[in-house]
Amino acid sequence: MQISVFIEETLDLCAQELISRFRSGLEVSFKADASLVTEADLASEKVALGRIKQAFPDDVILSEETHTSVARRPEGVHVWIVDPLDGTTNFANGYPYFCVSIARGVFRADGSIQVVAGGIIDPIRNKKYTAEFGRGAFTNGVPLRVRPDRAMAKTFLVTGFYFTAPEKLLPEVERFTRVARVCPAIRRDGAAALDLALVAEGIFDAFWENGLQVWDVAAGSLLVSEANGAVQNYSGNPESYDIEATGIVAGNPATVAAIAALL
Repeated sequence: MQISVFIEETLDLCAQELISRFRSGLEVSFKADASLVTEADLASEKVALGRIKQAFPDDVILSEETHTSVARRPEGVHVWIVDPLDGTTNFANGYPYFCVSIARGVFRADGSIQVVAGGIIDPIRNKKYTAEFGRGAFTNGVPLRVRPDRAMAKTFLVTGFYFTAPEKLLPEVERFTRVARVCPAIRRDGAAALDLALVAEGIFDAFWENGLQVWDVAAGSLLVSEANGAVQNYSGNPESYDIEATGIVAGNPATVAAIAALL
C-alpha cells in the first residue's frame, strides 16, 4: 500500500473516533505538565498505532499519549510521528478546532529526522491535508500553495504560547508583542498542527511558536514546505529546519523572514 493512502485511511479512522466522542461528556484527566488528556486521545492513538504496528512492524514510533521515544536512531530506519488529537483543550471544551496529525520520517546519519510523508485531518470539516517529500501538498486532492507575500501590516498570522512557568511564558508574550506591533491580525487557536495546515492552504500568511513537540510539527512542517513555503527554527534558515530544535516559523518566505527577525 502506498504510504499516502495508508496515512489518509488512518486519519479517517482516527477522525471517526474523535467525532463519535465530541461533546459527549468525556472523561478528562491531567498529565504531569498540567495538560489535558481524554479518552478520545487514547482511542484515536490506539487506532493509529495499531495500524502502524501491523502494516510496518519494523518501523519505530514517536507518539504523544504513550510517551514513546527513540534512543537508538540507526540511519535509514523509518519512524512514525503521531499526534492522535492536537487541540485536546479545545476538544474537551467543545471548541471545534482540533485535528489528527500523522507523519513518517527516516533517520539521517546524524540521528535527525527527515519527514518524508505526512497528513493532517480536520474532523469537523472532514478535510484532509497530505504531503510527500518532493511531490507537493494537497487538501482533498487540490494542490496547496502558501499565501503570496504581502506587507506585514496586511498579514493574517497565527501563533501559540503554552501555559507554563512565568519565566518561560514571559519571553513568548514579549515575542508576541513585537509581532503584534507590526501586524494587527493574529490568532491563537490552540492546535499547532492544524494552524500549519491552514498556513499551507494559504489561509494564514505564517505561524510561529516555541516549545512544541515533534508530533506537533512533523506533518505540518512538511505540508508548508511542499506548498512552496519556508520553514525554519527560531535561529536558523529554511535550508536546515530541524523538527526537534527550538521554535518554528512557517509560511510564505518573506513573512517568515520578517517574523524570524522580530523573534
